[in-house]
Amino acid sequence: MNGQLIKELEEVGGEILPSNIRDCDEIVINQPSFTARIALWGGHLVSFTPTGQEDWLFQSENEGADNRFGRRHFGVPVCWPWFGAHDSESDYPSHGLARYFRWKLIEVGRFKNGDIKVVLRLRSEDHPLVEEMWQQPFELKLTFRLGEGFSVSLNAENMSDKPFTVSEAFHTYFRVSNNQKTLISGLGGVSYIDKIDNSGTKVQDGVVTPCDSMDRVYLNAPKLTEIHDKKLKRKFIVESKGSHSTVLWNPGEALAKMRTDIEDHEYKSFVCVETANALANSYVLEPGDSHKLKLSVSCESL
Repeated sequence: MNGQLIKELEEVGGEILPSNIRDCDEIVINQPSFTARIALWGGHLVSFTPTGQEDWLFQSENEGADNRFGRRHFGVPVCWPWFGAHDSESDYPSHGLARYFRWKLIEVGRFKNGDIKVVLRLRSEDHPLVEEMWQQPFELKLTFRLGEGFSVSLNAENMSDKPFTVSEAFHTYFRVSNNQKTLISGLGGVSYIDKIDNSGTKVQDGVVTPCDSMDRVYLNAPKLTEIHDKKLKRKFIVESKGSHSTVLWNPGEALAKMRTDIEDHEYKSFVCVETANALANSYVLEPGDSHKLKLSVSCESL
């Protein structure tokens, strides 16, 4: 990493520190109003903690399988260029490639209002294993905006001479005090696919609560969703752009006990509300074209 980037990072209260996340470095930013961590492995926003508040994001204590494609549950994983299992290759990693490779820091600075800007890049040509599994060249850029809240923008460019189909998501793990008492609003009347019972399309009736044992893909979803946590007296406002799906996920008690990549009790402490383009909302990215997916999160007191 060049000296100018290190200097610019230091100017915004940041530093590069070793991390136990797949032996990759981590960007740590300390500001009077918040602290944040960004892992270069997978481009994860690991943590965002406003001063005097609980972390907005959940991090599992379980480190997952000790291999390249061992999943970890924390922060804001980037799922691209496929969401869920690969449609033809069963040995390919779940939720795409982007979350399993090292990203490169390319820019640090501030937006006009003073918010901190961090930009990472992932190019297919930089990782031979990526090219083995996805033959069409691409470039991804992740832009993090950190201030009173945070936003994450993913710009994906097709650098090949052929179109390809993309499904994607920010698989955000929101920290909650108790998933049984958390409620999600904004999805009433929206059709969704329930991947747990495979019973076809359903329509959401009112708010979602309890947020337990869920694997739902809401199609053509609204751009604004809210997560209400009465015990922590806060409400997350989740805004999506470039997205047509919202995915809700929580393994629940039974599935959590069956998994080896999450602790038995941890399902109680998070709910995933995902900004996505999945299933029927997948899209074709033409040669030379790009697409931006954006997640913005703010918080209000209850």
